Amino acid sequence: MPVTAPHHRPARTAIAALFATTALAAGPVAAADDGDVIELDEIVITPNRTATPADRSGAAVSVRDEAEIAADDRPFVLQQLTSMPGVTTSQAGPAGATSGFAIRGAPQQYVRVYVDGIEISDPTGPQVASSLTGLGTDGIGRMEVLRGSQSALYGGQAVAGVVDISTAGPTKDGLETRYTLEGGSFDTFRGELGLAGRDERGEFALNLTHYRTDGFSAVEADDGNPERDGYETTRLALTGRYATSDTVTIFASAFQQHEKADYDMSFPAYADADYWSESDQWGARAGLDIAPPASLLTHHLAISYYDVEREFHDDYPYKTDGNRVRAEYLGTYDAGAAVGLQYGLDWSQETSTPSDGAREDSSITGIFAQADWAPTNALTVNAALRNDSHSEFGSYTTGRLTAAYLLPSATVLRASLGTGFRPPSLYELYDPFAGDSNLDPETSRSADIGIEQAFADGRGQATATLFWLEIDDLIEYDYDLWRYVQSDGTAKSSGVELSASWALAPSLSLSGAYTYTDATDADGAHRDRIPRHALSLSLDGTAMERISYGLEARYSGDYTDSTGPAETANFHNDFLIVNARAGYAISDAAELYVRVENLLDAEYQTVRGYGTSDQAVFLGVRGIF
Repeated sequence: MPVTAPHHRPARTAIAALFATTALAAGPVAAADDGDVIELDEIVITPNRTATPADRSGAAVSVRDEAEIAADDRPFVLQQLTSMPGVTTSQAGPAGATSGFAIRGAPQQYVRVYVDGIEISDPTGPQVASSLTGLGTDGIGRMEVLRGSQSALYGGQAVAGVVDISTAGPTKDGLETRYTLEGGSFDTFRGELGLAGRDERGEFALNLTHYRTDGFSAVEADDGNPERDGYETTRLALTGRYATSDTVTIFASAFQQHEKADYDMSFPAYADADYWSESDQWGARAGLDIAPPASLLTHHLAISYYDVEREFHDDYPYKTDGNRVRAEYLGTYDAGAAVGLQYGLDWSQETSTPSDGAREDSSITGIFAQADWAPTNALTVNAALRNDSHSEFGSYTTGRLTAAYLLPSATVLRASLGTGFRPPSLYELYDPFAGDSNLDPETSRSADIGIEQAFADGRGQATATLFWLEIDDLIEYDYDLWRYVQSDGTAKSSGVELSASWALAPSLSLSGAYTYTDATDADGAHRDRIPRHALSLSLDGTAMERISYGLEARYSGDYTDSTGPAETANFHNDFLIVNARAGYAISDAAELYVRVENLLDAEYQTVRGYGTSDQAVFLGVRGIF
């Protein structure tokens, strides 16, 4: 959506805006020579894998930019994704505990996640899925959440959508340093130190973040479990681009993260235990963008590597080691204002080596093409087709069709159709206890239709989207057989996503999102940890120029969790969580802030048997120089 500069920029927004990335995908406002602000269309990347005006995308996508991320204050990506339409999250205890998320009722194994272009799903997991447990928001510049089946563009696993996360870049020419220091409840410390630079030919950003907490009991403390379960993580991330000529730009990104977390016993009973896990993961990506000035063709080439090692120290110690190598090519052909063509080829190989099994690997090669057609200034149609050849399962073809129509009344109509597939993980196939080598890939179909409307002279915007998703040959864990099985029937998910934002005054804004999800497994049972009703509301404002404040309420209704043995079924939980924050701009480039999580001290669970935070208070300072 277009972004309009307010007549009065709130102090908190002014501080957060210092962290706004200068990349194309996050540059909706530009300054004219006379100093006036020019309104530009918001640009999104994930819907078509190339820069696209948001109002020309037929696929549903939500964006959180760096100013919004910094103003939110919450330290983990998982916490902030919860406020987006269509996204639900769960966590089995304090920071560092096993977590989950879902888009449109489909869990994380159906979602592709990229960080600076590196796919971070764990090839050693029971199901290949991305863990966002320890990924912090410090140093993050942008998050895009693309909803709906996207296998035609991104390959298998992108059945429910794609999450694309990028590191924050420099905000101006020259060098700059940013910092965050925070402490609070549960003996928590949070710190960030970032260095970034930019000149006429390139830019770089280096971020070091650290988070440590003594936490609280992973299993429910009110059930007689007083032991605290701590967590500690350190992450180093680097990104950069450099134009070697007017035609060629080289780019690179890399990260390394170490995590250590305590956890408790879940079988044969939920109880305190001196268990702990440790993980190391790192990734790197490098490539070229080639865009000859006089050519209609552009080329993007990249190669990436991701490695993860995990150790679990409990009654049955366990270790896994896995990696992924990926190479990709993306070409574009601009035939004019009405027609565009994108095409590509990618290959990846995943390897998993558990401590109690043999090394296993699989590879997949994909080729795809998509075409944009704008027969009128109002209508944009996009069609994509892809074929994936899997080393274990042969060839699978997926497709996607989207359309966006702009009406003169500041209205955008959207619709999309897509198919997808998810191959079984190496664990599901070959684990000596839980695996089954006879499993087949899951296949899916999805559709959505939506409307976006601007109002109040552009100060407000509202969207509504109806969605539908079906998955055949669902692979599930059978707690009676203690192994993964292929279910008969079809898993279904349907519902509605609503979101709105309104600048009530130059110093006061209201935003919210509501999702109704009816998600069922192949047997017709409601899917665990997917609330039927998910609502979030935020009120943000400023007072006396330098004071800022925010209040967020999040409601989850009709939330069930029957995972585990049959005798533990029928868990049901509805809850309301309120968070508050306030800040004071001590200068034009530094802010002192306080935030309170779970302000009303609500008692609730998002994973049956596991605790959540009581009321917690955190005080911090952030700035840039």
